[in-house]
Amino acid sequence: MSRQCWQCGATHDDGLVCARCQAVQPLPPEADLFAVLGLPRRVALDPPDLERRYHAASRAVHPDRHQTADERQRELSLMASAAVNRAYRTLKDPVARGRYWLELHGTRLGDEGAGVPPAIAEDVFETQEKLEGLRTAGADDALRAEVRALSERFAARLDGLRGDLLASYEADHGAPPLEELRRRLAEIAYLRTLLGDIDETIGEGLRGTDHRH
Repeated sequence: MSRQCWQCGATHDDGLVCARCQAVQPLPPEADLFAVLGLPRRVALDPPDLERRYHAASRAVHPDRHQTADERQRELSLMASAAVNRAYRTLKDPVARGRYWLELHGTRLGDEGAGVPPAIAEDVFETQEKLEGLRTAGADDALRAEVRALSERFAARLDGLRGDLLASYEADHGAPPLEELRRRLAEIAYLRTLLGDIDETIGEGLRGTDHRH
């Protein structure tokens, strides 16, 4: 869709800046995070392409580049820069990207309750039982070793699930079925929470493990 530059009046596409005068443009109300970086709306992305688009957009709208412009231009620069950074942070992470994809389609990961995913229910209950044992029994080396072994298994499973998630993006032509995506993301989220609980209980970091929320 073509728009008119607010500063020079030139007609331009939906880019972040006007091609004629380089003024930062207001983001259209309907712009999603894919559109911010000029990407097609599909959950399968090419990481190098994402990086290139991010750096180009960041340079174009960075507040330092527009610090001597008028007030409106500076405000638009700040807003566009924040949108570019948010888009990059969200889309570069396949899990965050999947959650955002659900939101774009009118749903959220926890909309239908936060029950334990059936695929890992047995492991979850076993781990919670052992963690409770550690909390009540104190320094139990044998139990602590069992929990560490569980954490390593969950970390490996989490890595595998992230790989499967990326594969599903490609296999389903950039848009896996929403219920399948919800199921995969729910299992990843629960494993991250479980690893965080283990980390907190045994009091040591799980090196090399990504279990942030």
